[in-house]
Amino acid sequence: MMLYEQIDTLLFGEKPTSELSAEAFDVKLSSFGKNITYSPKVFIPLTTLCQDSCAYCTFVKTPKDGGTFLNYEEVDAIASVGVSAGCYEALFTLGDKPEVKWDFALEQLKSFGFSSTHEYLTDNMKKIHQKYKIFPHANPGLMTKDEIINYKQYSPSGGLMLESFSPKLLEKGRAHYGAKTKNIKYRIETLNNAEKIKYPMTTGLLIGITESKDELINDIVELIQLCKKNTAIQEIILQNFRAKKNTLMRNNAEIINDLFLRIIAITRLLLPSQISLQVPPNLLPDVEMYLTSGINDLGGISPKTIDWVNPDHLWPDLNNLEKITSSSGQSLKKRLPVYPSFINNEWLSPPVFEKVSNVIDNNGYPKQ
Repeated sequence: MMLYEQIDTLLFGEKPTSELSAEAFDVKLSSFGKNITYSPKVFIPLTTLCQDSCAYCTFVKTPKDGGTFLNYEEVDAIASVGVSAGCYEALFTLGDKPEVKWDFALEQLKSFGFSSTHEYLTDNMKKIHQKYKIFPHANPGLMTKDEIINYKQYSPSGGLMLESFSPKLLEKGRAHYGAKTKNIKYRIETLNNAEKIKYPMTTGLLIGITESKDELINDIVELIQLCKKNTAIQEIILQNFRAKKNTLMRNNAEIINDLFLRIIAITRLLLPSQISLQVPPNLLPDVEMYLTSGINDLGGISPKTIDWVNPDHLWPDLNNLEKITSSSGQSLKKRLPVYPSFINNEWLSPPVFEKVSNVIDNNGYPKQ
């Protein structure tokens, strides 16, 4: 059976969701055991300026609306708070090369002594890497091989969401109209660049921004096929679209639990078993039902900073999360922004490998 037909049958066939989830949970247990991991992090929104304009985004601001870069003192302050709170990840989130579109962005970069967002991000990650025990994780949008070489010096991993493989999303009135960097060819190219440079990557889908059954099935097909080819992918996020006020997609439908649970189960069943599967817990209507869906990870959770990309959705209370994870027969466990199977000299630069080695136990997780 072709992969498309297989996914179609599993997704929209008669097998009950509970059965699908149970099968996926068995695969999860055999691959990742009884742990549900998460990364204690702080969110560092290096710049809210961006060259793109997506129909669901509230993170990005124009210069007129207050879009700006953080200065290094602000970056340092957030990282310091993260270290004090026991975080392992400094998540650098930013718009994609805003100087391509905005003269204001270039002027601000020049005032800091830099000529590009890439240079400025690299410098900030270098300073945080050298000063603190926390690990930078880079989310700058599209990345060239040379850019990845620079990021790898100071960070153990990076991220770039694929979101969707559908070219229709670039059409007028759709989610990615006005967002050149969301062209799927460029995003796959970045992940391929990461594989060539040996830089562990997080990627995934934004479920609910497409409009047809065919687009949804094809997104899962393409994701599975890419994950079977690209060895740099350490983790897949299945992120459920949440409608936000003051966006063009504020009235779009959100994905329902039953369909989302089926998508998660199918992805776990077909994904290479070593690749981590994550859903963001603050975007779920009820975390508990997802703990036995086939996921093994709940992503970055911050004790100190909001989710700058989804500011309306608060992080779950960790004490409560520990209790409900325990009730599911599993344990909540902290991790680094790089997974244990990537902790070696091939995937990490010498200074990052040394720093990582100093904080992990024999299993590749932070020492208790």
